[in-house]
Amino acid sequence: HMKNRAFTLIEVLIVVLIIGILAAISVVQYQKSVLKSRFTALMPIAKALYEGNELFAMSSGKYTDKLENLDISTTGGVSGSTANINGSIVTLGVNNRHTYVKATRENFDNNLIMFQKGSRYFPGEIHCEAKEGKILANWLCKNALNGKKVSGANDGRSLTEGYTDYVINGEENGFFPKDWVNVVGPISNGDTCTGTEKLSCRNTYTNGSVCYGNGPQACNNGNFTNSTCIGGEAAACTGATFYNSSCEAAEGDASNYVCQGSTFTNSICTSNEAFDGCSRSEFKEKSVCNGYGSQSCTTSTFEDSICYGNSNTACSGSSFTGDSICYANIQGACGGIRSSGNQNAVCTYEGKACCKGEFCPDYAPKCDCGIDSSTGQHALSC
Repeated sequence: HMKNRAFTLIEVLIVVLIIGILAAISVVQYQKSVLKSRFTALMPIAKALYEGNELFAMSSGKYTDKLENLDISTTGGVSGSTANINGSIVTLGVNNRHTYVKATRENFDNNLIMFQKGSRYFPGEIHCEAKEGKILANWLCKNALNGKKVSGANDGRSLTEGYTDYVINGEENGFFPKDWVNVVGPISNGDTCTGTEKLSCRNTYTNGSVCYGNGPQACNNGNFTNSTCIGGEAAACTGATFYNSSCEAAEGDASNYVCQGSTFTNSICTSNEAFDGCSRSEFKEKSVCNGYGSQSCTTSTFEDSICYGNSNTACSGSSFTGDSICYANIQGACGGIRSSGNQNAVCTYEGKACCKGEFCPDYAPKCDCGIDSSTGQHALSC
């Protein structure tokens, strides 16, 4: 017959150990599931505020940090920039660097940040912040949400002190589909910044760096030294300063108004097919404006610089001083057409500035003629 055999102490310990391990794994997985669920629950209220502030900006021309200015329904009402709405602690932030909606909960080690489209940095992006040293909080941002680390907790770039910042990629769970691009800090040594959102990539560029303005008004107000700005969308690369650099409209007609209102020193601006590109700018110290698009390089100032009028009305309405030259390569360039009662297309020439080409207007001094001793300028005709 068989003898009844009890478990040995070792066997009992092994069973207890296995049960403990399984329990620990289950607890961790449960904690992860709860953590992700709590973070996802922040999305609806944050997104509602985000969209509300976009509508407010469209109607008023600016974002607000006052919750009462937005159409929000809640039992106790809201006021100020921070409030507890249905268990979520939300904040509207508006300053000269970041415009955002921030959402979190009490005793929560993660923050959800949604940057408004007009934010100077990270426009249109959604970020997940994780408290430094909290393993699960960082796991949520990096692994569960497929986040890409933007900054550490102590480098001064995170929105919340003591938190690590991750930008979230992907199209599920209500997140905006947007690739991360470098939009913060100086760009140097051949690096690039691709601005796909409004007013992004407004930085300093040096040593062969490039700014691609693939979003409305991207790369605006940048400072370029030995670098390049390429405007692929409307009004990109405007209001910038160029030194030994170049500004160029990407091929095609989607980049109208690019490179406007900029200052060029020993630099080049090329409008390509863009309408009104490179206009209302200042060109000095042997700078060049290549006006290929309609009304390109217009109403600008040229000091010892060159304007190539390669399209109708290109280089018109501009002033030329010093040794500047306007090349009238097509009829209507360099102020060649003046409609009745409209003098805006007229160019002015001072000093030795002159017009060159068969389409120069009658009033413009001709570069092919000698200097008139009485005026010190090129003669009107040879």
